[in-house]
Amino acid sequence: MTYQPPPPPPPPPAQPPGRPGVDPRGVNPLDWGILAAGVLALIFSTFGYYTVSVSFGGYSASASASAWHGFFGWFAALVALVGGALVGVELFAPQTKLPVPARLTGLGCFALATLCVILALFVYPGGHVSGAGVDEGHGVGYWLSLIVILAGLVMSLMRLQQQGGQLPGALGNLPNIGAYGPGGQGPQQHPYGQPGQTPPPPAGYAPPPPPPTGPPTQ
Repeated sequence: MTYQPPPPPPPPPAQPPGRPGVDPRGVNPLDWGILAAGVLALIFSTFGYYTVSVSFGGYSASASASAWHGFFGWFAALVALVGGALVGVELFAPQTKLPVPARLTGLGCFALATLCVILALFVYPGGHVSGAGVDEGHGVGYWLSLIVILAGLVMSLMRLQQQGGQLPGALGNLPNIGAYGPGGQGPQQHPYGQPGQTPPPPAGYAPPPPPPTGPPTQ
């Protein structure tokens, strides 16, 4: 009876054409942060965003409303979500051809969301109510939204700079903060220190002996 080797294991299933696999471990941490910022902005918009308290004659009452009761609040959340979604499409569906550059448009979305969430600090839904004992403000949902949208704006700028993207007009002169984030190259330096400096000798290199200085022997 002759020995028969076991059959080789079956090959892994081939990826469908046009849909290459994406390894989540290879995704830049800043990209995960951008995706999270868009989702969290939407979630925090449902928290207490606008607050009002009324006190009169020794009695007081307070109430809160979500961002969906004022235009700038819900619009900021939706635009931030779109900015994160554009990055997600570029990462996990690279075969999808978008009509706009994903990175630059995503950065623009977070910039617009930042403007809207700042305006929501001053524009109260229904107009401000004036009167003694009435206090209008903003709840935890607003402040958390402001933090994550600002974080999404900064991370989007860093990733755009790391990938060599250019901002339009005078914005192209902004400092390259992306060089200092995950995946950045750090400050660009001359490989040998100062320009014009000779490279150091390799390890183990010994200089040749000096030529003899005495008269030549006959």
